[in-house]
Amino acid sequence: MSIVDEFFQPWETKIASFESINAAIADLYDRWVVPHNRLFAWRGVVSASWPLHSSLYRRLLWTRGPIDERDLSREERQILKRVHQWGLHHGQTGRLSILAQLATLQHFGAPTRLVDVTLNAYIGLWFAVEKRHDNGALVHEESDGRLFAIDVTRRLINEDSERRPWEDDLHRPWKDFSTDMWSSNTWAWKPAPFQARIASQHGAFLVGGVPRKGLDLEWPKDAGLNAEPWRIDDVRRCTSLPLRFHEVEPAALEAEEEGQPAFTFRIAASAKQEIRERLKTVFGYSYETIYPDYPGFAEFGTPELRSRPA
Repeated sequence: MSIVDEFFQPWETKIASFESINAAIADLYDRWVVPHNRLFAWRGVVSASWPLHSSLYRRLLWTRGPIDERDLSREERQILKRVHQWGLHHGQTGRLSILAQLATLQHFGAPTRLVDVTLNAYIGLWFAVEKRHDNGALVHEESDGRLFAIDVTRRLINEDSERRPWEDDLHRPWKDFSTDMWSSNTWAWKPAPFQARIASQHGAFLVGGVPRKGLDLEWPKDAGLNAEPWRIDDVRRCTSLPLRFHEVEPAALEAEEEGQPAFTFRIAASAKQEIRERLKTVFGYSYETIYPDYPGFAEFGTPELRSRPA
């Protein structure tokens, strides 16, 4: 078992069919969204052993090992400097805000601190079970998938009068945040649909500081009252956002009514094909509808053809 599997295992709900995940999503909605008017962001990944990392954190981790917010911020600053030097900080309507620059970089595969999410639970589920190929071969089909549900109520920048100016800020709006504030919260941003896939995916981004110790925020190894906490470097190996995970049950939900709980569902590999078929039949979700653009076709339109020599 990997450290990521071990980190999420105490909190995950195991899913073995479309019926079970459909019931779990409905139950979360009935017990949490309806009575408390909460908003969730969803992220699906085809391997349950993958951490919840931004692309920039992941690449820095591969390059240097566990890093903190200072390391991430320093690299982010250098990337934005290079964007400026390349003249890419201007769009058709003038200079792009920092968030717009990061969203564009993310869209084209450059590393940023943004984490892709969707505000649609079933699109998030599609990403957890999607059929992936590498060099013409099917991959991750024998791996369990994972679906994250993250409470972003009162954390959506678009609906927060104090944070809404971030959308137009020409400087990094979080650079002046206190370390305590930035590394203990996660915000969500729903960008304008500047690309077709953002609209089709109900796309949004999560943004926040790298988890740190010393904030009265710990990550216990299980749900016990005296559970041993994870070392902060191990937490960072599993998530680059300061999110606390909980079991999907009434007690956990009530305890976090004013907080920012996060939940995770482990999708059995044996259920992936059935769930994919149901999502396509019922909702029409497929690569054609999730990635309705030329870059999407270039990446997913001819999956059986090799992209490099064997």
